[in-house]
Amino acid sequence: MRVAVAGLLALVIALGITVAVPNPNYLLLIAGVLGVVGIGTLVTTARLEVTVPFLALYLGLLGGPVKLGLGAHELGSAMRDVLIVAVSLGALLRLVVRKEPVRLPPMFAWVLAFVALVVVEAFNPKTLGLLKVLGGFRQQLEWVPFFFFGYLIMRSKGRFRRLFLILGVLALANGAVATYQTRLSPPQLASWGPGYRELVFGGAEGLNARVFASEGEAHVRPPGLGTDAGFGGGVGVLALPGAVALVAMTRGRRRWMALILCLGALVAIATSLGRIQVVGAVIALTAFALLSAGSGRRMTRPLAALLGILALTIPLGAVFVSAVGSSTFSRYESISPGKLGSSGDTKQGTLFHIPAQAEAAPFGVGLATVGAVGGIGGKVSNPLEGKAVSADTQYNFVLDELGVFGLILWVALSLNVIALAARGLRRIADSELRVYLSAAFASFIAFTIIGVSGPTMGSAAFGPYFWFAVGIAAYWFAGPGRRRAGIVRSMA
Repeated sequence: MRVAVAGLLALVIALGITVAVPNPNYLLLIAGVLGVVGIGTLVTTARLEVTVPFLALYLGLLGGPVKLGLGAHELGSAMRDVLIVAVSLGALLRLVVRKEPVRLPPMFAWVLAFVALVVVEAFNPKTLGLLKVLGGFRQQLEWVPFFFFGYLIMRSKGRFRRLFLILGVLALANGAVATYQTRLSPPQLASWGPGYRELVFGGAEGLNARVFASEGEAHVRPPGLGTDAGFGGGVGVLALPGAVALVAMTRGRRRWMALILCLGALVAIATSLGRIQVVGAVIALTAFALLSAGSGRRMTRPLAALLGILALTIPLGAVFVSAVGSSTFSRYESISPGKLGSSGDTKQGTLFHIPAQAEAAPFGVGLATVGAVGGIGGKVSNPLEGKAVSADTQYNFVLDELGVFGLILWVALSLNVIALAARGLRRIADSELRVYLSAAFASFIAFTIIGVSGPTMGSAAFGPYFWFAVGIAAYWFAGPGRRRAGIVRSMA
């Protein structure tokens, strides 16, 4: 009934547009109709375990094609925010209708402090105008609702299995599309739409081309189903530990399905042609092995799964590289102990600029000065007294937008979540749950570390997962989940 009402409303709007506009874009019109139906359904559906996966599927499968393929940059950027608001409104309406008591989650003080810092930055003299304020709010706050989603949803082992399944499917789909994109020439990929053309060849507002040459042939860093090069690799890093956990803890057909998802995540990482994604995958698997080390007898399962996947990856990887073409993967030649620190994709050198910038602009250089919304309200060419600022790492990015206090808060929150996971996992009696939680926070650790090479919070892959993982930590390690998981408090 709810879907029917939303569909009828969308149909009326569509008919009105076709009458008012002489030559409407029917593809864009269809997308708009489906969007109205989806939004109406999300607002009227109170079950977060249904609406949030729908939102994740949009972010991982449709966000890129809508924004790049249809040439609807504004629509693509706004649509995900509208969907997030719709899901949040649905949850709030449930509280109002059912008159459920409202209890603030543990760790909410961290969220409130972060939001307050962003709001205060609106009054920074370097934040130039209302458009900059709105753009900065969107860039910094759009993923915050995922904290509440993670806290309210991830309350059972079944929910973790479904989370890893969804992430695995997203990685598999992005890997398949990225594999196809590696076979395309730059002009062929650019023909997919206006946004793809700008992504491939570069465009306004300083967007760099995503083309590289190998053996005299031009190649493109595939965006997969995302809006930027390497998106599939980011999804693969998120999905890989969870897929390994499913391989370790499931049996029969489910294990074979999990193995396929695991290989799909590896393909997504490989075809991203991003060195940092490969390094992130190694860090994620290492963190998963270390976090799950206290799972008792079942510890052998994660290790056996890792070794088995490694044994499969070597021969299958050789076949895959041969089929796709070795020249496509030439960017990975710089992954070696001698070259990794100086590779073009690693931006650790900009970290050394942080002390000087913190002294010159302790409150930041203004909202919406850097990042994806840096062009909103006008491009700021010299935000720091004639000196350029860098947003090449997550730490520089936070310093630029939120100043020293924002950087301290973000780092402290990240370290606090990792510490909570490391301490809390040792006290969980259920070994299967421990393995799943280890997988969930292994990706969090990986992206926190590779933040030294890119603004990870700006990604539609890790941005929402950061706050989602904070919500998981709030429930299982700082909230009621401690008792449910059989956590025994230390006498100290």
